[in-house]
Amino acid sequence: MSEGDWESMKNLVDPTAVHFEGYEAGLGLKEDGSPYRVLYTPSWLGDDYQVVANGLLHAQLGKAGVEVTTISGDLGAANQVRAIEDAIATGQYDAIILQPLNPQTIAVAVDKAVAAGIDVYSWVTTPNTEEYTGFAGYDADLVETNGQVGTKLVELAEAAGATEENPYLVLEIWGGRSYPTSQTRHSGVHKGIGDSKIVKVIETADTDGNPDTVIRAIQDAFAQYPGIQAMYPHWGDASSFEEGLRSVGRLADKGEDGHVVVFLQDIDKSMLGGMRDGVFDYTLSNGPWPQIDLVMKMFLWHTVLKQPLGDGADLPKDVYLPMPLLTGEQLYTPEGQLFGASVAFADMPLGKWDVWPVLDTTSVGYPVPTLAARKTLLGY
Repeated sequence: MSEGDWESMKNLVDPTAVHFEGYEAGLGLKEDGSPYRVLYTPSWLGDDYQVVANGLLHAQLGKAGVEVTTISGDLGAANQVRAIEDAIATGQYDAIILQPLNPQTIAVAVDKAVAAGIDVYSWVTTPNTEEYTGFAGYDADLVETNGQVGTKLVELAEAAGATEENPYLVLEIWGGRSYPTSQTRHSGVHKGIGDSKIVKVIETADTDGNPDTVIRAIQDAFAQYPGIQAMYPHWGDASSFEEGLRSVGRLADKGEDGHVVVFLQDIDKSMLGGMRDGVFDYTLSNGPWPQIDLVMKMFLWHTVLKQPLGDGADLPKDVYLPMPLLTGEQLYTPEGQLFGASVAFADMPLGKWDVWPVLDTTSVGYPVPTLAARKTLLGY
């Protein structure tokens, strides 16, 4: 790594929680010297989440000798199904990695792939079947995950002196009611609110995460409810939240009159300035780096090194990562650097995937696969 790259990165990640060398050449080759082949089918490639995942898969698995092919779902569940069915028909792939747009729609295709001898690894969302090979991600539908937002909203309402007659007004910006990600995030927040009557949630129509639609949703909501005190979006593009608040005259830093408390969900580069400056108050830390890093380890341990995943095995089949609720002051603390990466990824250089370190995920059961492990386990 060049001195310049290291200089820009060294304050972003905990050096004790990463493995800079990455995967070794030859780790991802079969006994006959041919490469393992992976099909990656993301939901789409229009945000940092998927760009990071795709870049790391190609660069890091590629270094090990694995060939990765990306076929984007382009926000169409049927596109992902076709990609998987084509993979089965060609017989060219050893594994599939995906983020399902629709867990129910994808389930039959996943079952067919596994039956055909193709391992299937999922991240963000699990397919609606037990046949998938491995999963790494988050469960937003819990009090200890997205429920933290609901709990904090109740605290804010109590501090503001809200009552059942004069409740604390919260704007919930829907990503899409048909998307499992939005559904679980919505459910988790409301579990945190519980039966409190001093918080009133105002829900927008679906925005699909489109920045222009998000801005219009904010404008419409504030026109009807000018007293909105907090805002929670299902999906990320912090710049659209900032512009939406500016357009209704409510963009103010913490402590200033008219400040709207903003909770962010998906971390991206546009949120960093607002978090540091105090425009945004909280973020649920669930970046793509830890998830896709775990998926790569699962693939290497199971598909390549033939190690079992699941109950009773040394390596788990499902890993649900913790989701810390962070303030701007906590971004670069150990809590904010989940495995060295949860928030830091937003400052890492896009495109320079070779300098993104492999994470130390031993605490959740996944050490870094090595060439030495290959030689021992496969008898080389």
